Amino acid sequence: MEEEGLERDIAGEQDQSPTLFGERLPFLYIGAPLGVLASLVMFYIESRQASWLRASSALMFPVFAPLLLYWMHRDRSTYEHGLRGMALLIVLSLISGALLNFSSPILLIWIPVIPLSYVLLLGHARAVRWNVATLLGLIVAYILFPVMNDGARPVSVLIFGVSLLAASVSMLLSWHHYRELSVYQRRLYEQASYDGLTGAMMREPGMEILARFMSQADRQPAQAVSVALLDLDDFKRINDEEGHLAGDRVLQGVTAEVRAHIRGGDYLIRLGGEEFLIIFPGMQAEEAYALSETLRQRIPAVTDGLSRRPVTTSIGLAQYRPGEALGQLLGRADHLMYAAKTTGKNKVCTDMASSGQPTGATESAG
Repeated sequence: MEEEGLERDIAGEQDQSPTLFGERLPFLYIGAPLGVLASLVMFYIESRQASWLRASSALMFPVFAPLLLYWMHRDRSTYEHGLRGMALLIVLSLISGALLNFSSPILLIWIPVIPLSYVLLLGHARAVRWNVATLLGLIVAYILFPVMNDGARPVSVLIFGVSLLAASVSMLLSWHHYRELSVYQRRLYEQASYDGLTGAMMREPGMEILARFMSQADRQPAQAVSVALLDLDDFKRINDEEGHLAGDRVLQGVTAEVRAHIRGGDYLIRLGGEEFLIIFPGMQAEEAYALSETLRQRIPAVTDGLSRRPVTTSIGLAQYRPGEALGQLLGRADHLMYAAKTTGKNKVCTDMASSGQPTGATESAG
């Protein structure tokens, strides 16, 4: 159901949100100068022990890292590209240095640091892929070193292997920490995003998701979005006459039925009290109407015995019109739901005909 889609959203947002990119930039203001200083020291050491050509690879980071930092500082919208550029610069500096200087153990000092650098720059999910690619690149560079350097011998296989092992341990520990942290983050997010009684999504995150689908529909008008505003009829009388425990049982029964019948990519949101919103991404109003009508018909049966009163629902169904505001869409759905209430309740009301959709029943009575 909607939890699966939300978990994918959480995973993506943890590593790729603009806020997170912005929070990483201050760390780069410290880390990048340290990296520049370390690279210059390596250049000095290598230039005294080998040719200037072999030492020149150590200048790659000091030359380009400040330019990337300046670019990200000037244009905050370039965070993601800048961080990827910084990661790519590290890869090129390390592997080019390895191709020319794998006979020096100094280069191996930096290999275990690379996994943590990628975590800072790219987030944990991407860092794993970049780390694997970098380690494979270093293995290739180790094999090609004698070819590139007239038969010179690189550091021993044992020393190189220990360096790779240290990098792998660093990567695994970082990933384990991320997995533990993400579990707690997901629990906190779910507690803030889902109603504890019904399991439906809360209003605020639900509105964010609806706004996202509306933006997608603006870019791709063929990608329809329909919403159904569902309100239980005379619910207050159940609470007043039978108590809130009975009302809670009814709410749980209704939401369980809705969740069992909507698609995996649909979203059920509790707006408050006995009022719910269903988001149907990619669904035209006529198809959403048929599903809403099925739910309207089933709710009295699935709640039979949960209350002494028969439980019915009034539904207002609206399809998003490209360009309209979120409040306008919800306002239309609310107006249609109110129309269902005032014309007898236990109905689905829609404005398909007025919105240019294929004409059909604009309301259905039980």
